Amino acid sequence: MIVALTLSLAGPVCAKNFAFPESNPTATVAIPNSWKTESIEYGFEARSPDNDVYLSIESVSAKAIDKMLNANMAWMKTNKIKVTGKPKENDVNFGGLPGKMQTFPATDENGDTQIILVFAESEQRLIFITLWASEEEQKANDKDINAIMGSIKAIQ
Repeated sequence: MIVALTLSLAGPVCAKNFAFPESNPTATVAIPNSWKTESIEYGFEARSPDNDVYLSIESVSAKAIDKMLNANMAWMKTNKIKVTGKPKENDVNFGGLPGKMQTFPATDENGDTQIILVFAESEQRLIFITLWASEEEQKANDKDINAIMGSIKAIQ
């Protein structure tokens, strides 16, 4: 399974660095240059070069959490992603920020997939990461995914 989220601290070698959200950033992350990136309301999204892995990294204040989560639920519905079981939950650490990772079994138009949600808190803000791909697609992009996750650093 993906993401040995013990998170190595090495980031991608040829990468774009992002601070998120753009105004009053909470954290930074490095995304490989080969990944396609785009700004979204609470941060940005990225897709692997083969378009098989979707990743979004967002950050919101405590009062905006419900709005962001509702937007994410609408995104899942638009992409025809249906959760099919209970999540597996693990503790994670992002450069000193404690968090939780939940892996949900799901289906989409292509069959079995999974949604990985990661939550970490930094003072008054929540960092929220969504990863969408099948286990096989994650394995094919494992090196990049682990480098991205390992590059997340809180801005203190």
